[in-house]
Amino acid sequence: MRWTVVLPVKGQSGKSRLDAGDARAALAVAFALDAIAASVACPAVERVVVVTGDETLAATEGVEVVADPGVGLHAAIQAGIALVAPGAPAAVVLADLPALTPEALDDALALAAEQPRSYVADAISTGTTLLAARRADALRPRFGEGSAERHRAEGHIELPVPVSSGLRVDVDELADLHLALDLGVGAHTRAVLDGARATDAA
Repeated sequence: MRWTVVLPVKGQSGKSRLDAGDARAALAVAFALDAIAASVACPAVERVVVVTGDETLAATEGVEVVADPGVGLHAAIQAGIALVAPGAPAAVVLADLPALTPEALDDALALAAEQPRSYVADAISTGTTLLAARRADALRPRFGEGSAERHRAEGHIELPVPVSSGLRVDVDELADLHLALDLGVGAHTRAVLDGARATDAA
């Protein structure tokens, strides 16, 4: 089964809760670029659709870019899903996953292929990092605080993805970033962090 992955991305305007000083905007973009790179490299993924209003992400190779309608996360998700045939497999992946790897995503999508609708909870099991359905028209996005419970209520089955998977580590605060670093972050995030350290040391 080959999937279309939809990633809604705020870009530089995201991560308002991340106390990272001057690096905050660059980290928000880096997180997204690492999540996108992992999705593009995942064997189970056929298409990657990025929904964004950030011009810095518009030229990303290997993806289809859709303009963010600018009226919230769910509208952005629906704009991406609209490009998928109703009967085709589709997954929504949040873009604040700097420790995501192609292997972790591939493992989760293999599990998702066994369920009509499914989701992956974040590290504290209250939020959602991935929402999937074997038919795109069966997706019921209910993202936001406490989304895991809402997705369960909509008939999505929680997938048994281990806490050690980078797919479960969404970064909103510095504590989340430290957890992602323990797992290993992608090249874009690492470059921003290395640059920030070099600036601090100068």
